[in-house]
Amino acid sequence: MKRIIFVMMVMLGSYTAFGQHTNKLVNDYIVIKNALVSGDSKAVSKAVASFQQTLKEEGNFSGKDVLVKATDNMAKATAIEKQRDGFNEVSTSLWAVVKGGDKVDMTVYYQYCPMKKAYWISETQAIKNPYYGAGMLTCGKVVETR
Repeated sequence: MKRIIFVMMVMLGSYTAFGQHTNKLVNDYIVIKNALVSGDSKAVSKAVASFQQTLKEEGNFSGKDVLVKATDNMAKATAIEKQRDGFNEVSTSLWAVVKGGDKVDMTVYYQYCPMKKAYWISETQAIKNPYYGAGMLTCGKVVETR
């Protein structure tokens, strides 16, 4: 009986840790998105590095390999336009994780830019396009909510 309780506690602890890191991944991602909206390539690089660190700390989960690869590709870019080019793959990969899990403690909005044909995740329903920044700040629409 003690063994069963111990195993259940270990499993619950691992599940909770995954949920905490999933929230941190989403929060770190939002920092990247906001830096892209602002057009600040140095802030984007710093935020991507933080996101990568959180990914390393996260246990195994479905879609992690794809998300790591997409993030690594984005991390190689230093110019804002190249960073924006890599952001869609990170966004779609993270959305698959968020949509497939149940441990995100906030409402998030999956948004789409028809001009770029690219997606992003936002913490607000209001559109602030990370692909064009100030040039087309409100271009896009919410396509899904979680």
